Amino acid sequence: MEHREYWDACQRTEHKDMPARLRNMKTGEVGMVIQCTGVDRPDAFLVKVGSEVTSWSPEDVEEVKGEA
Repeated sequence: MEHREYWDACQRTEHKDMPARLRNMKTGEVGMVIQCTGVDRPDAFLVKVGSEVTSWSPEDVEEVKGEA
């Protein structure tokens, strides 16, 4: 994920109450962004997957659009 995409997903999640959905390209899991860390320098997404919370690196994810 590029910095622009990271920033956009974080802005929607944290400021517009429209959480981004991400797919971890390594595991195939899909999760909902809870929080972002390091907006100026992307560090990680805090993601809820089912009932668990984990962190994913921006390099390992892509945004899921249009899927329920």
